[in-house]
Amino acid sequence: MLDATLQALLYPFLFLSLYFQIFLLLSFFEGKRKIKKEEHMKAGDSPTVTVAVPAWNEERTLASTIESLLRLDYPKDKLSILVVDDGSSDDTFAIARKYESMYPKLVKAITKENGGKHTALNLALSQSQSDLFGCLDADSFVAPNTLQTIVSYFQSNSEIMAVTPCIHIRHPRTFIQRMQAIEYLMGVFLRKVYGELDAIQVTPGPFSIFRREVFDTIGPYKKAHNTEDFEITLRMHKHKLKIANSHKALVYTIGPATAYGFFKQRVRWARGFLENALDYRELFFKKEYGNFGVLTLPMAFLFIFYGLYASIFSFYLLLSDFFARVSRWVTIGIHPRIPEFDLFYVNTNTMSFVAMIMLTLFLITLYIGNLLSDDRQQFYKNFPVFFVLYPVFVPFFMARAVFDTFTKRKNEWALQDNKKV
Repeated sequence: MLDATLQALLYPFLFLSLYFQIFLLLSFFEGKRKIKKEEHMKAGDSPTVTVAVPAWNEERTLASTIESLLRLDYPKDKLSILVVDDGSSDDTFAIARKYESMYPKLVKAITKENGGKHTALNLALSQSQSDLFGCLDADSFVAPNTLQTIVSYFQSNSEIMAVTPCIHIRHPRTFIQRMQAIEYLMGVFLRKVYGELDAIQVTPGPFSIFRREVFDTIGPYKKAHNTEDFEITLRMHKHKLKIANSHKALVYTIGPATAYGFFKQRVRWARGFLENALDYRELFFKKEYGNFGVLTLPMAFLFIFYGLYASIFSFYLLLSDFFARVSRWVTIGIHPRIPEFDLFYVNTNTMSFVAMIMLTLFLITLYIGNLLSDDRQQFYKNFPVFFVLYPVFVPFFMARAVFDTFTKRKNEWALQDNKKV
């Protein structure tokens, strides 16, 4: 009876997940012609652009981040790079000053007391008068044509107020980074479809670019539970400002190399999502906010809890099966034999059938994500790692994020565990 009840509670999650996957795929294919057209857009006159690089103890990667900006295929007289040292205790500011002395017309180094990423961005914003303003995290790197590609979106549609890039993991070495490579590949597809639906959920720190008037309309960055990039996206949707995605604007970021680093980062992200979503709960199920308010934001919020429940239920089934086997072994003994595969014994109940369909659709979205980007990831090498490891992490960081959110535990920023370029 208990098993049947728990399983029945899982069916709504499976139905919603399947519906959402099909909806996203149909939306992609419906807008495929428009997406292909975007790939041939060219930037015209170059607007002025300021790129802020907020940095806190980033001595290992900062030089490579600045170098990638210097290699941008963009008129240097229209580009400004503001490196803001947020009270680092290492050589971050010294590295920034070195590049300022080498490129005084292009790079400016600023230092301040530690106050968080949002304060560093706002300081850069206060010293910028350019047409476009963006951020590049100090552990991320841009491809040479990325800025030109993003600018073409602003010039193609005057209603577009922000453009997000296509983000990949840079040089995935460890199993944890290879797992993230697939996760980010899924993000390529999702961000593109969300862009077509006017429902992008986050303008990520690695090279999201805004029109200057966005900040004149909605104000500067906020601390926002250490996820200022998600909060400013919610604020833009609240003010009905359009956000697009450029799937050919490549940006690379260094993912955490260890399980602990990945766990800490994902707890911060998931908790930031929950807390900011609760702060902007007036957007939920409101038609005036389009697909974002009616569909993608409520679904993302709901899936946190349903995903946690599905994980706990799956763990319960595994434990139940394990104890049943142990009981049988105790009763009749262990009789080793060579494993056999017989289609007759394949589980064909409704839940298993739906799960197989969902897995198939998931593989299709990854394939599309790989095709959308100009950078072909090592899919066949990385997917098995993702398939095995990711489901292990999800319930733990989701559970911790939910617990921390509702117990109001202190929310602290943690420096990433690795900074190898």
